[in-house]
Parts: sequence; C-alpha cells; structure tokens
Amino acid sequence: MNQGKIWLVVKPTVGLPLFLGGVTVIALAVHTAILTHTEWFPAYYSGKPKAKPVAVAPAVEAPTAVGAADIRSTTLAAAQPTKAPTRTP
Repeated sequence: MNQGKIWLVVKPTVGLPLFLGGVTVIALAVHTAILTHTEWFPAYYSGKPKAKPVAVAPAVEAPTAVGAADIRSTTLAAAQPTKAPTRTP
C-alpha cells in the first residue's frame, strides 16, 4: 500500500467512515442529477415498460448512374459563382 503512512496522521476509525461517507454522497448526487436531468431514467427506475421506438426516416438511396450525372451537373451549376450586380453612380 503506497499511501499507508496516511494512517499515521488520520486514525482509521475516523478516516474510513469519512471516505465511505464521501463515496456515498457522491453516488447519491450522481443518481439525483441523472433523475432530474433525463427523461428515460425515472421511467426505468420506477419499472415502467420501455417506450415505443420513434419512427426513423428512411435512408437516402444512392443515386443511379443516370441520376448521378444529373446530380453532378446541377451541383456544379449551383456551385458556380454568380456575377454580382454593379452599381452605377
């Protein structure tokens, strides 16, 4: 034990209850924070059944060879900078 000399300064009858009490306080604080800041944990903790899953949007399909050419041409056309109008005094 590399920290064994601590017990020459702090008695084990005082140090161990303080250490274990600190661990308990931290654990309770973490559980309280989770209960107050999440929606799923209180339901899980009270034993309610799992909520129904939310519908997921369908995946976007990869474009076909013909569609890829169309997309590429419209993307390149949209990416071309347009000439800014000039002001005349």
